[in-house]
Amino acid sequence: MKNFFKAVLATMVGLILLWTLLFFTILTIGIASFTTSQPIVKSNSLLELDLNGIIKDRTIDNPFEQLYGNNAITTIGLNHILSTIKYAESDNNIKGISLYVCNIQSSYASIEEIRNALIDFRKTGKFVYCYSETMSQKAYYLATASDSIFIHPQGSIELKGIAAEVLFFNKLLDKLNIEAQIIRHGEYKSAIEPFILDKMSAANREQMEVYLNSTWENISSDICNSRNIDEAKINTIADNLSVLYNIPLSLQENFIDGIAYQDEYESFLKTKLQVEKSREINKISLSDYQKTIQAQRSTPNQISVIYAVGNIIDDKGDYENIGQKIAQEISKARQEKTIKAVVLRVNSGGGSALMSDIIWKEVMLTKEIKPIIVSMGDYAASGGYYISCAANYIVAQPSTLTGSIGVFGLIPNIDKFLSTKLGITTDQVKTNTFSDAISITRPMKKQEKEILQKGIENIYDTFINRVAEGRNLTVEEVDKIAQGRVWTGSDAMKIGLVDTLGGLDLAIKIAAKKANLKNYSINEKPIIKDFFEQFTAALLESKVSQKINILKSKNIYQYFDYIETLTQLHGIQARIPFIITIE
Repeated sequence: MKNFFKAVLATMVGLILLWTLLFFTILTIGIASFTTSQPIVKSNSLLELDLNGIIKDRTIDNPFEQLYGNNAITTIGLNHILSTIKYAESDNNIKGISLYVCNIQSSYASIEEIRNALIDFRKTGKFVYCYSETMSQKAYYLATASDSIFIHPQGSIELKGIAAEVLFFNKLLDKLNIEAQIIRHGEYKSAIEPFILDKMSAANREQMEVYLNSTWENISSDICNSRNIDEAKINTIADNLSVLYNIPLSLQENFIDGIAYQDEYESFLKTKLQVEKSREINKISLSDYQKTIQAQRSTPNQISVIYAVGNIIDDKGDYENIGQKIAQEISKARQEKTIKAVVLRVNSGGGSALMSDIIWKEVMLTKEIKPIIVSMGDYAASGGYYISCAANYIVAQPSTLTGSIGVFGLIPNIDKFLSTKLGITTDQVKTNTFSDAISITRPMKKQEKEILQKGIENIYDTFINRVAEGRNLTVEEVDKIAQGRVWTGSDAMKIGLVDTLGGLDLAIKIAAKKANLKNYSINEKPIIKDFFEQFTAALLESKVSQKINILKSKNIYQYFDYIETLTQLHGIQARIPFIITIE
């Protein structure tokens, strides 16, 4: 008993010390946030954009991000990047941008948005220069939006074209004696292929080749226009990896404008800014400049930007998963009188067909009252397209992965796995013929498969009818371009699934025009966690988050994330057709 009370007392003391530490840590951070001097934008300043990190649609501030040291992977919000560049256009104190990109971790669609924002910035007469020691292909693609590109003498540039790699689990399931029972509709609905094949089907290979070729054509065309290099030469260089470690050749072939060390690049910037060699350049970082931008004052007229990001799940959801909360946010925006238009920013490969239909209904109801415009990000496929198709107008990037209009169901049978691998058997009693439907411990019966197939067909028919109604197409026209097939944004526009090409900024402008707004403010939803919630999560999960970000940086985390997603599937799915790595 004595030892028991000692243990209890020790636990209580530990908890008191922990909460005391938490209190003083929060207090210290709070005081620091108030006492730290506000960054000032001096005249003749240079905006430094260091975009090495993971680019997400929105910035989610982590108060402990800088405590990880130099190995920390920075997460940068696309919304802050775009708004900062836009604000700098009219800021007389900002004379230009110095871009630093080495290994930007993002999809090509997000890079296109940033790239277009930099090009618009240059149209004001201000400059954009880029310097890096090395550049991945995505980094170089973004860099071509600059006036000039400089590379370290011992640096490298990656230009090799793009490839897609799909992960298959069929042999693993065979080894584990797990049967993947599949019900689907759609010739190209290849979400189930990783569980029944060990390589791409002919239909999947065809759609992937079309998607990759379309994406690469957009990229090479943009590089051609920016650098005045013939597309044929770009492909020849890519085929031979000619410029990878040959910086002089890169200069000779006009892929870059200069070879320089960091101090030489600094001297170049001083000359452009007319700063004496002995003086320092007035520089301001992306994060510091964002702090100087005063929050827009609320006006009687607002445009609500609702971020629908992540998997579509049969749950509440949050700012990283799409669920009931997104449906509620659309409903609130529809009923709020100060909100005159809605922009639904979709960045999702889909998920639950049921939740997709719930959100679709909210979009339909909103459309009857006020304009609702969809801005497609990296992905707006399957369920992501389902929730988009009813909008007044759809805007996508050329490289947005969209379409994938199809549905499927996956029921694993682990009976043999339990008995042969674990020595576990099952037995049961039941009151009716199908009381145990749909069980994962036995094969599906013929009647069960027929019932599921009927459900799949009903949902597919509903899906294509929703698209036909929303896009002003016939059901037959939609069916021809559906079947689970994916498209790039540029190809989707040609077949009527998308209205125009552009980013979030264009979608907001279209929403304002349709609502006859000249002066308006932006209202972003859902609200991101408050400081204390983020603080607690960061404190408890900082090491886990650090490891996850490292896995993300090495393109490994997606495999873990995909397997976790599979464990959360409920009901019939309208989901992107595969786990895919595009480089």
